[in-house]
Amino acid sequence: MVEPNRVGAFPFRKADAGERKTNFSEVQQPYSEEEVMQEAERCLLCGTPVCIDACPVLLDVRGMNEAAARGDFKTAYERIRETNPLLGVTARCCPQLQGLCEDACVLKWSGQPIGIGLIQRYVADWERKHRRQQQQLPSPSVSIEPDTGKKVAVIGAGPAGLAGSELLRRYGHKVTVYEASAMPGGTAWYGVPDYHLPKDVLLDEIEKIKAMGVDIRTGVTVGKDATLAQLLDENDAVLITTGCKDARDLDTPGSDLKGVLSGYDFLESVFSDGVGNYLKNPKYDLGTEIIVIGGGDTSLDCARTALRLTKGRGNVTVLCRQPETELHTDPIMLEEAKEEGVKFRFLVQARSFEGDSNGHVTAALIDSLRAGAPGGQSGKQKLEPIPDKEFKMPCSTVLVAIGRGPNSFLQKKAGIEMGKRNAIAVGDDHKTSVERVFAAGDVTSGETLIVKAMEKGRDGAQRVHEYLMHMEANHMSFYEKYYKERSYDRMLAGKEDKVMPPD
Repeated sequence: MVEPNRVGAFPFRKADAGERKTNFSEVQQPYSEEEVMQEAERCLLCGTPVCIDACPVLLDVRGMNEAAARGDFKTAYERIRETNPLLGVTARCCPQLQGLCEDACVLKWSGQPIGIGLIQRYVADWERKHRRQQQQLPSPSVSIEPDTGKKVAVIGAGPAGLAGSELLRRYGHKVTVYEASAMPGGTAWYGVPDYHLPKDVLLDEIEKIKAMGVDIRTGVTVGKDATLAQLLDENDAVLITTGCKDARDLDTPGSDLKGVLSGYDFLESVFSDGVGNYLKNPKYDLGTEIIVIGGGDTSLDCARTALRLTKGRGNVTVLCRQPETELHTDPIMLEEAKEEGVKFRFLVQARSFEGDSNGHVTAALIDSLRAGAPGGQSGKQKLEPIPDKEFKMPCSTVLVAIGRGPNSFLQKKAGIEMGKRNAIAVGDDHKTSVERVFAAGDVTSGETLIVKAMEKGRDGAQRVHEYLMHMEANHMSFYEKYYKERSYDRMLAGKEDKVMPPD
């Protein structure tokens, strides 16, 4: 049995909530080929497609839909791969209805927007399946310009680093990526649960980037195993994309008790070596009374992962300071968590934790909150405890997911100028305070969406390229060039070869 969702002309299907909460198989079920073609046929092929403008990586939605509507998935794939190296990842991880492509679709105002994410997912999965049936190895699938003789080191193989390194390689530079973890992918690898993003999808797309000639070296921490100075000696430029890593601590009495864990460390422990390997040798005994503290997507990931680790038998409750209307979460993910039995308490805050004689957490004393008098320069109402409205909840584990700041290790080690929350300080040109060193992505701005980190990583790579080739900053970028020279507009004008649908 599958459950319908209200998104798109063909509501996407989800695995049964009672079954899925016991395993890590993918929740979202794909469109069929017929559904993809019918959904793509709804696209108006707008002359000014605002859906493309709303996509941080400028996915060629219009071109994809035109080809998919006639069953030409090869052409559909080629068009969207031109501007997005992580197609299967972003199809699954982007909150398309939250200020992105589907939210901008003009059909939203007269009914339902195009199911862009599910069409994109089908096209990406079609290419991978078709290639494997043909027993073909991953290939670049994109053009690479002649060798420039320039070398670039990228530090960090998360979404920003992968997108940036892919663009630099397409420009003809030799690119080496240094990743501290054992696996590339960053947050997409260890921070996004498998029920949302199967890791074979991510690995396949990373293999395509490697097939372009990008050298990804894992298990190398720059600042410990190699110095920034060494990388500068060996390369013409360095791009830092180390993302967010510094978790905010919970300043609550009893937070040092055993069983009070960083939610980010928890997710990394479960997924970094593959969830299958974790299940063979679990690190945590979560018990059955699990509290998650936080109001963002990571808190949902922690709650739903904990539920699955207890085979759906755990009593998982998320404590949120905000009212439900102010949560910083994808509404679809919130709905899925509720379907699976995750409970939520809004406008509450842990006051303290109690432990047993062994120093392990056993209960949380919780305040109920209300809006107080306006304060500060913003005049915004601050939340305050309601007198005599505290309550106690038993707990065997507490997972804390209240935000992360930029990974500050390298900038502190190398003496790079920092800004707010130890982010690397950069200007519009992405240059840092160190000559020939650039930075981009979450390490410069704080935690954001995978697709937005990719956008920033690509922006940083564009600035590196312009610096290396002594170009003016206002010259046409690679992706602008795609839309002006090789996009769907040229096809309509008869200047692009029309690929017939596959047999």
